[in-house]
This record gives sequence, structure tokens and C-alpha cells, in this order.
Amino acid sequence: MHRLAACVLGAVLVASTSGAASVKEALDKLQARYDTTKTMEADFQQTVESPTLAAPLKTSGKVAFEKPNRMRWDYDPPDKQTIVGDGATLWLYQPDMNQVIKTPLGEAFQAATPLTFLSGLGRLERDFTVTLESETKDAWVLKLVPKKDAALGTLRLTVRKDDASIAEARITDSVGTTTRIAFSNEKRNGTIEAARFTFTPPAGVDVVKPPAY
Repeated sequence: MHRLAACVLGAVLVASTSGAASVKEALDKLQARYDTTKTMEADFQQTVESPTLAAPLKTSGKVAFEKPNRMRWDYDPPDKQTIVGDGATLWLYQPDMNQVIKTPLGEAFQAATPLTFLSGLGRLERDFTVTLESETKDAWVLKLVPKKDAALGTLRLTVRKDDASIAEARITDSVGTTTRIAFSNEKRNGTIEAARFTFTPPAGVDVVKPPAY
């Protein structure tokens, strides 16, 4: 019986050590790719699931990032909308509602929120507690919980082992809404025109600002 217990304990310790090694390898590779990526463009497929939704909402489009704090998301019809972060302001243009929501970038992306890593404002080990949720021969699935306030939400990244690119980001907020974003056709470190990260509200569109803006 003691021999069996020792074997079980040994297996647990080996598994734990292996998991820790995998997390370190994944973090090192992902952070290295992140640090050497200045721009990124990709196609995306987004699925939103929520207890308040009768069915998942599926959208697609194109995304572009430029570190440290510029980004653009263009959603395809029929749910057409544009999100632009110009370095100071986050613009959300919703044509069907004839409105633009204008928010200071610092308020939209606090230092500990799950999206900060994707938007170029965060660092993995500094901002998140990272664990290995699962692993296959081709990918790691990392669970990232913000250190400052875990209630802000959880980020799960599916990271390809061959090049440490992000295959999917899954964000779950405090009320149980899960947003999955799958990336494809990624291009790194190309030249992106500055105009893509600027936004001017179209004439006649309502601009909505937070009360303190």
C-alpha cells in the first residue's frame, strides 16, 4: 500500500513538473514573439455566447495592431461596425445605430484587463497569473487571470507550438459572457498606413461620450 501511494505521489510530482515546464516554454515563446512583433494584421472569426442570448452571435472581419496602443477592427456585414484605437481614444462606430462611442483609451483598456495583452498594453507575467489548461502536440491552451482584479475576466489563449502565434483568444467576463476570436492569415511586421489607426466621425453621426470625458 505504501509502495502504491509512493508511485501515485511520484506520478503527480512528475506531471506537475512537466506542466510547469510547459507553461514556462509557452510563456517564453509567446513573450518572445510578442516582443518582436511591432505590427500584425489578420482575419478573424468571432463568436459571442452569453446567458442572455438565445443563440451565439457570429461575426467576422479584419484586425490590425500596431504596438504599443493602436488597433483597428473592421466587422463584416450584416453586423458592420468599426473599432479604432488611435493611441489616445477608442472609437466604436456603429452605422446601424448612427452613432460613435468615444472613450479614452486608458479607461477602455485598464492595465489589468484581459484585452491588454492583445492590444499591446500588457505583459504576461507582470499582469496575469498564467496556468496551462491543456496541451496537444500542436498547441498550448493558457489560462490568464488578471493579478489586480480577477473579477475583470479571464483570457484563454490557444498558442501554436511551431511559431507561438495565437490561434484563438477566448475572453470570459464576470457575468459569464464568452467571446471567442479565432485568427487566420496572420501577417507580422508589415507596414500599415497610419490612416488605418485614425478615425473621424462621419457627418451627422451622434458621438456618445462617457460622463467624465
